[in-house]
Amino acid sequence: MFKKGAWIIGVLYLLTVGLNASLYAQGLSVAASVDKNKILLGEPVLLTLEIRAPAGMKIQPLKLDSIPHFEFLSKDSIAKEDTDGQQVLRQYFRITSFDSGRWAIPPIVLSPEAKTASILMDVVFTDPFDPSQPYHDIQDIRSVPFKLGKQFEKWWYMVALLCVMITLVVYWMTGEKKPRAEARVYKSAYARAKQQLEELKASQVPENRFYARLVEILRAFLSERAGVNSLHQTSGDLVEKIKPLFTDEQLYHSLEQVLSLCDLVKFAKYDPEDAEAQSAYEVIHKGVDHIEEGIRHAVRSKKEERPNPVKESGEVIHKK
Repeated sequence: MFKKGAWIIGVLYLLTVGLNASLYAQGLSVAASVDKNKILLGEPVLLTLEIRAPAGMKIQPLKLDSIPHFEFLSKDSIAKEDTDGQQVLRQYFRITSFDSGRWAIPPIVLSPEAKTASILMDVVFTDPFDPSQPYHDIQDIRSVPFKLGKQFEKWWYMVALLCVMITLVVYWMTGEKKPRAEARVYKSAYARAKQQLEELKASQVPENRFYARLVEILRAFLSERAGVNSLHQTSGDLVEKIKPLFTDEQLYHSLEQVLSLCDLVKFAKYDPEDAEAQSAYEVIHKGVDHIEEGIRHAVRSKKEERPNPVKESGEVIHKK
């Protein structure tokens, strides 16, 4: 009994589906048209698909991917409207062909019962030759003077000026700027010698270079501060020249020994200990301080010995 009822329900369902499909097919139609049936190679042609269906029926646009011998320039432009109780969906495709000959746009199928008719298209190289038309003589090439349009010419100068200004601003913002020249700070020979000694102490130069640099700093200081030029003289000659600058005999002899030690190290005749390098540095350092103090003391003494103008009987007497 149950199987018989299920069979009856199945038959009724199939009848209902078939009836709906028949009604659906009766109310649905599709047509295709073109705006021209003959085109030149590469000339565009407008293909229109028109789908008509009863109002309230749900319809979807056709998906047209390719047509043999034709290429799509643009597609899927859609317009929809309701007329006389029907809904009309139009799709516009702009196509062209680069294959000469007579070709057919095949039927476009919307459903088994709704499809378009074939459309014949002629694709030719040129327009048909008309013998009645006059021949065109070959003419020389003529140059056409360049002239700006009135609307474009109106804004040309302002746009050009604006572009120049933007270019200058971008160059100024992104260009490599020259570093400002640092103000030169004057340092005395004494201050410069002290700074060079400190830098030498902090550096990690080889041992022979350390001793040679000590002598270079001392010679440069003596040349600029005391007028003792000894760049082309031996250490012995230098010791003799600076003897008048020392009032401390012990410091003078220590400096003499350091200069001799520097010569030995320079010519690789002696390998000093680390403690000797520190001792040599301190002697040169104290020697520079001692010479600077002696020069300053001599300058102060000369200023104190200079006589002042003396007023006698209302007159100012200057000692020459």
